[in-house]
Amino acid sequence: MPYVNLNGIKIYYEIYGDGYPVVLIGGLGSQIQSWATQIPIYSRHFQVIVFDNRGMGRSDKPDMPYTTELMADDTAMLLNTLGIECAHIAGKSMGGMIGQWLAIKYPEKVKKLVLGCTSASRDEVGNEILRMGREIATKVGVKTVWLTALFLGYTREYIEKNLSAMKETLATVSDNPEALTGYIRQSFACEAHNTRDLVGRIKAATLVMLGEHDLIASPKRSRELAELISGARLKVFKGVGHGFWRERQEEVDRLVLGFLLEG
Repeated sequence: MPYVNLNGIKIYYEIYGDGYPVVLIGGLGSQIQSWATQIPIYSRHFQVIVFDNRGMGRSDKPDMPYTTELMADDTAMLLNTLGIECAHIAGKSMGGMIGQWLAIKYPEKVKKLVLGCTSASRDEVGNEILRMGREIATKVGVKTVWLTALFLGYTREYIEKNLSAMKETLATVSDNPEALTGYIRQSFACEAHNTRDLVGRIKAATLVMLGEHDLIASPKRSRELAELISGARLKVFKGVGHGFWRERQEEVDRLVLGFLLEG
């Protein structure tokens, strides 16, 4: 199985397709599986690199403080190990925070940057949701956190149509102590994320996307992120929230591929 040792831990990764590399970075508590619908589509045009962030999936879950900057360092080291000098970077939610740090600290590694349902800093509503998630995870378990996140992230119509499939996915979520540790550590990293004074340094062509009804990542702060990055494009998806990449998948993937393939 493809693992690399870096930054004192072991990271699990997978590679699909050929062409210019695109790195997909997942959100809080997510695994490679969160990109399952994108991998076969994007790998028609690119070499797609996906991996489990520290704290989740098959990657190590050290019980130590995590930061989004540290996870960007992990990503940069993964690219170095794979011999990839530069790539397109696409991140959603926490993955977008990691993507910001990559473009700030390692500008030579980022050709184009896609940031979905994310921000340069958190608002109090979003942080209260993170704190609630940690309490639920600690007292009830990580599976229940994921169920709560579904109701917070998607419209009722979407949940009604996809509830059975969502329950099947939830059944695969690990509830072991290591997974709990990883989730808690990632959650604190998200809450502490703040690049407001630094994202202006980003030189990569950037696309920022948001759902107008996002409860988890403030739409106002997502708009601010686009304003802080020179020349960034902004796309607002109407009528949806945090989970727009799945709920409006065809539209989102068409937009992202168009952005990455142009010029």
